Amino acid sequence: MNTNIDLSQLCTLGVGGVAESFAAPDSPEEVQQLIKAAKGSPVYVLGGGSNIIFPDGVIHGLVISTRNLSTITWHDDMSADIQAGYKLPVLVKTLRDKNLAGLEFAAGIPGSLGGAVSGNAGAGGHGVCELIESVLAIDSSGSFRVYNQKDFSFEYRKCSLACENIIILSVKMKFREAKPEEDENIYQKFLSLRKNQPLNFRSAGCTFKNPEGNSAGKLLDDCGCKNLRVGGAVVSDRHANFILNTGNASSSDVTGLIKICSDKVFNNTGIRLEQEIKNASPCFFALL
Repeated sequence: MNTNIDLSQLCTLGVGGVAESFAAPDSPEEVQQLIKAAKGSPVYVLGGGSNIIFPDGVIHGLVISTRNLSTITWHDDMSADIQAGYKLPVLVKTLRDKNLAGLEFAAGIPGSLGGAVSGNAGAGGHGVCELIESVLAIDSSGSFRVYNQKDFSFEYRKCSLACENIIILSVKMKFREAKPEEDENIYQKFLSLRKNQPLNFRSAGCTFKNPEGNSAGKLLDDCGCKNLRVGGAVVSDRHANFILNTGNASSSDVTGLIKICSDKVFNNTGIRLEQEIKNASPCFFALL
């Protein structure tokens, strides 16, 4: 357990305050011990830090990083248990090396598997939750829980598990044998889509979800949001759905700019964009 950890250094956007208590457990059992010891305290979870904004100042309670929960255990040639901290780009590469397929749409998406599951990360109408057979999680009492495929639902950028007051520990996923030429073409197609994103600056990825039948980036661009700035946060002039940290942005700069952009689109089009970047909130308060 560590204290006063600067969370801005652990998030891709580079903003956020200081964790009052911070731990990076090496096993599900260690997570269980931490939760049982955190009686009455708010418990946050931090995965790869690629899609989250922690507030400025002191974050009271316990922040659990899943970065050391990063093993993969194969059951057979097609299925494996993968811990929540396993990095999604590493998983995509692992599958390609094993001549397996199913995650080509995730080419170039950063972050950890746990975060990818909670937000059903994906592209082109596909999401990681499609491949899940079961999920091992832990709740506010420190009890382990297993969710089978029938126990949860998912849709575009949403998974019901994210609303269950739990921490995802590992995921059992089933893949398929690759069709080399076909799947490689799909992989390269999705990888090429990332080339239009402003990857040379710190960001948290897409700020808003795409409304049905529309593009958040185009709406933001059409409403004049490119280059809008609050403090050290600026809307990318390359892709309007990305907010960049120019070097000294605070969380309040980012959240202020998000509101300005959301309001501009709503005032001009009547469409209220739904935020894709997550504002950090406790998974739960550990039971006394």
